Amino acid sequence: MHGMALPRLSRSIRTLWPIRSFTLVLLLIIVAACKRDSELSDTLAWMDNTYNRHDGVSGALGHGRMDWYDSSSNGQADEYLVFGSTETFTHDGCQMGLHTQDNPYAAASRDVWHTSVRTFNLRDINPQSIKVSTYSHRGGLRCDDYNPEEQRRYSMDCDHAVVVFSTHSEAPLIDEESHTTFAKLQGSDHESKGNSKGSGAFFEVDDVEYAGRFAKAFRHAVELCGGKPEAF
Repeated sequence: MHGMALPRLSRSIRTLWPIRSFTLVLLLIIVAACKRDSELSDTLAWMDNTYNRHDGVSGALGHGRMDWYDSSSNGQADEYLVFGSTETFTHDGCQMGLHTQDNPYAAASRDVWHTSVRTFNLRDINPQSIKVSTYSHRGGLRCDDYNPEEQRRYSMDCDHAVVVFSTHSEAPLIDEESHTTFAKLQGSDHESKGNSKGSGAFFEVDDVEYAGRFAKAFRHAVELCGGKPEAF
């Protein structure tokens, strides 16, 4: 009797082993997914708390600003605001919306001002494309285009930055909505709305050191959502 029971027990173990293995693999996948979701949530929360403006929270003015100044010619001030814009972003899991609005106090906004919204999924972004470029708030010049001597000559402070990024293979996977208002025009010419698709966008940042940290966090969020670098 004992000799006959052993083969049956052996067959039962062989039958249960694939089930237990599958259950263990499934459990590991669930644990890994929960860890990824938690890490993504923490990363996006830090980005949101530091980049976006949060009214009512002491000192939380955010870093999503870009202002261009020029020397004043009337002798009343050293500089005046030529153009500026403010950016914020929203997020829902891996889905992100980037909102841009012109600074209404800038000289360029007296006649025309713009708002835009770009929406995209982080998994569609190529993490290799995420780069930081520095800009001078005097003149809005891109510092990477000038050598140190030229930067001194033009009094470039290089205190602003943009974090640029693009989609895989430059595919048009970013939905763009724009709204332009022409202050001096009336009727149907007073405003214009448009919809399009693009392959690139950028975050505006008013602090260069922070821009590097933000770019690192954004790249991490992209990778957590499945964004992969190009194969070539």
